[in-house]
Amino acid sequence: CRDCLGTSLECGKCTVAKHRDNPFHVLERWNGSFFVKVFLRELGLRIQLGHHWTSPCMNPRPGPCDFTVLHVNGIHNVCVDFCWCDRCVAPWKQLLCAELFPATVDQPKTCASFRLLEQFHALSGSGKISVYEYHNALKHLTDATGVSKLKCKYKSLLRLVRQFAHMKFTKHAGRGSVPNGIETTIAGGLALRCPACPHPGINLPADWDSAPLEYQFLYMLILALDANFRLKNLYRSSWEKDPGLRTGLAHFVEPTRYLEHVRQYATQKDISSCSGFKTLSHAETKSAVGLRVMGVGMVVCACHEVIRPLAVADLQWGERYCNMDYIALSALKDSTAEEYQVKTVFFSYDIACQWKKKFRERMAAFPPEMHIPSRIDLQYSVPKCHCKGHKLHCQCSFSMNIHTVGHTDGEGIERCWAEINVMANSTKEMGPGNRYDTLDVQFAWHNWKKIVGLGKSLARRHVKAHHKSSWHVGAFLALSEVLPDSSLKQDWTAEIEVWERDNSLPSLYFIDVKHEYQARVVLTLKEEECQAALSDGVDIEDSSATVCIEVALTVEDLQYVARLVNLVGTAKDIQKKRIILQKHMLQLRNLQAEYMPCVKAKLRQTISEYHEIEHQMLWLPSELDRVLWEKGCFLGIVVIEATLREAQCRDALSSLRSTLRACHSLFSKRNKNFWGQKQNTRVADMARRLDKQCRLAGAKYKAARVALKMLRGAGPWEDELHELHVSDMSSLHGSVLEIDDKDDLEGSASGSCSNRTCREVGEGHREISWIWLQEGALGDGSDEGLTQAVKLEWLKSRARAHRWREECLLLTEEKWRVWETLLHTARLWDSRGSSWEELEPSRVEGVRTHTARQAAVFHSVSEHFRVLWNLPEEEVVAMNDDEDSEADPDECRANNVVEQHV
Repeated sequence: CRDCLGTSLECGKCTVAKHRDNPFHVLERWNGSFFVKVFLRELGLRIQLGHHWTSPCMNPRPGPCDFTVLHVNGIHNVCVDFCWCDRCVAPWKQLLCAELFPATVDQPKTCASFRLLEQFHALSGSGKISVYEYHNALKHLTDATGVSKLKCKYKSLLRLVRQFAHMKFTKHAGRGSVPNGIETTIAGGLALRCPACPHPGINLPADWDSAPLEYQFLYMLILALDANFRLKNLYRSSWEKDPGLRTGLAHFVEPTRYLEHVRQYATQKDISSCSGFKTLSHAETKSAVGLRVMGVGMVVCACHEVIRPLAVADLQWGERYCNMDYIALSALKDSTAEEYQVKTVFFSYDIACQWKKKFRERMAAFPPEMHIPSRIDLQYSVPKCHCKGHKLHCQCSFSMNIHTVGHTDGEGIERCWAEINVMANSTKEMGPGNRYDTLDVQFAWHNWKKIVGLGKSLARRHVKAHHKSSWHVGAFLALSEVLPDSSLKQDWTAEIEVWERDNSLPSLYFIDVKHEYQARVVLTLKEEECQAALSDGVDIEDSSATVCIEVALTVEDLQYVARLVNLVGTAKDIQKKRIILQKHMLQLRNLQAEYMPCVKAKLRQTISEYHEIEHQMLWLPSELDRVLWEKGCFLGIVVIEATLREAQCRDALSSLRSTLRACHSLFSKRNKNFWGQKQNTRVADMARRLDKQCRLAGAKYKAARVALKMLRGAGPWEDELHELHVSDMSSLHGSVLEIDDKDDLEGSASGSCSNRTCREVGEGHREISWIWLQEGALGDGSDEGLTQAVKLEWLKSRARAHRWREECLLLTEEKWRVWETLLHTARLWDSRGSSWEELEPSRVEGVRTHTARQAAVFHSVSEHFRVLWNLPEEEVVAMNDDEDSEADPDECRANNVVEQHV
């Protein structure tokens, strides 16, 4: 036997006796030369239904001779005997008692084992395997050569999988534990709810509706709305031939009322005034030839990506208001009912700037039970990754970075689509009812994975939010301290608080920052280049220790310029730079002979080593041993170099900030006004020159700081002059909340952005470089353009600090809500354990067992979450998705229960 443990050989009679309880094992028989596959039926095994083999039936009736069982290891032809004695029940019930699901209740000849149906359910949810692919795999396991004449059981398996999934749906929703459970199921009653979302009366404190205004956001329902045009459906079958088993009871809306509503708007055209986003215009131009459905609209919980009940519907002709309005209002039925009514609903939608207009007016066309009460406040925003596709005004008014939603990005629904879209090819060819049932199963699987994953996800997000909040609050306070005028903080705070109370006012984030014109930038660059050229030919006649260090620093700068010329210049340019450098180097050596006599010995030691002049050591005090400072250098020259090095650091930072501002001005003007190749070529040339200046300033600062550390050692000066990294060489960004990092030179001083892709992107993760937090870095208030840019960055820094603080508070509240919801669900299952009068005695024990087990599942999940949320931070960070053998026993026990439930 290939399925039993071991490879012992037995005779046919012993094998049959051993496999009475394992009739679907695969056997092999020796034919004298090799082993060949053989079924237990051929050895004489008969499966007795209705009785255990130890107490045979007194009146068995043989089943059909071609009785087929689909099992996880293949397709089996078996011999069955139905019970026909005085205690018998219908054949299909006998099969169910043996955990064999019949394909029909009338003279069944084909059935599938529960193990196969459970396996397919798991494979379909995790790997999106279709019934067709699974059936082909079973045929391959049975006979990979195709020689055996196996009957096609594809259609039977289709029915079996669909019916079994429906029974699981109703069972896990508790409909088998109440009288007339399926008939009395309310709309959406089979769908799983998000335990972390606010549900008044279930997981909110008693006084939640009287919370202070600044904490009302904790009890706001945050939803994401979107359409997906991958989930198409061709004209296959019809609703009459292929009705859905639970249509309107889970995630899909009831189609009859929905289609009646949509038909009223057959000629309606939705107009968009936001030229940056084309969703509405594209809705009227999509081709629908041969399609019953062009796509699907859906509403999910934006924070936890759980699909709402009655929140999915088909799109017949693009993403129109009539469709999306119905889906949004249907998804809110649970939260707008009187007993479960929230105070605020927040919609994240990629065209929220247009969809919100006259939404309440359009609501009047719907039945009264779908209306959102006027006392419920509606707020709208655009997902972070979609925001860039809108007009500048929409970006400033509808960004999720400036609303009280913590660090929710609104893009969770896109992640749901990415998972569900794998089913697009198979559902495209299905009949309408089968398609609804299949997608409902996928939605339910997705929701369950999200719910049981809340323990880890909330723990990780909370640790991350705690650290991010601390950092961004500190960054905001540091930025506030270096404002050129202390009164600006009070003025700007008062302005933004007024706008936050009334978003209808002009957005403070919409600031038209004045940038320098291209000609002015060119003029500045030419002046700096002329000054550098003039300085190359100037002789320094004064002789002193200070002059000695000044000449050395000048030579150091010329060496770096010469090294750059070596990379891109001609031989003539290189020779010219070396001649100028040689002149200054000779002057430096003469000064060093007077003020640093120890240098002569160093030069004699290295005379045999040849280096081009741009690579020669200068032998400044910072490059010498400390012993030589006292014996071989002029008294005080170390202090002089340290003083000049500190000044050099500050000059380099000032030059770097000025160049970065020029970079940002250049790219802002290019993005708005330059489109042709000629203009962009000029911009690229100027960008290279600015990049060269950034490199020079950065290298100058780094070299000066290294020298300063050699001279002074570690000390308080490092608190102000930090180590400079490429990521620190970034400008104060533009006049809108950045959604993603720019792949332009302004994001990275050297123009190389490859290393930035590994970092977290987005406005909520952006950090202000320390080079802008130096005293005087933000000007003195006289430069209006700089002050406006500083105001914008201050507002954005404030928004980041507030969003991360809100995220911490939201996650704390969500943990409590999840805990309360799980305990509430467990109590609900406990309450279903009592039977009712009409219930058959044989089913009473089954009801009690199932309800007790379900209650234990939710108790175990809640305990599992409690363990996770009490772990130390370092263990939370180190958690991975796969549990290892050394996991905590309590955690493993909770995981086992959850996995069995799935």
